[in-house]
Amino acid sequence: MISQTKGPPIECDASRCTGCLICELRCSLRLEKAFRPAAAAIVIRRQVQSPDEYTISFTGLCDNCGICARYCPYGALTQVKKATGAT
Repeated sequence: MISQTKGPPIECDASRCTGCLICELRCSLRLEKAFRPAAAAIVIRRQVQSPDEYTISFTGLCDNCGICARYCPYGALTQVKKATGAT
C-alpha cells in the first residue's frame, strides 16, 4: 500500500509491521501535541484471523510528512524519495 496525499508517498510493507504503534504515537504527537494514537493519520490494525499480521492504512489527515517512516524501527514504512534525473 502507498499513501496518496501531499509530499513524497509512504510505502508500506505490512509483513514487517510488529504492531508496536510507534508510528501512531509519533504521528499523533505531531498532529495533536500529545500521545493519542486514535488521533493519528496512520492506522495499524491487528488481523483477526492472523494475530501476528497487521494492516497499515492512512486517514485523510495524512500529509506524507514522513514522521511515521522515520520512526518505524522495523522498516515497515519508508518514504519514497523523488528520483532525480541524471545528466
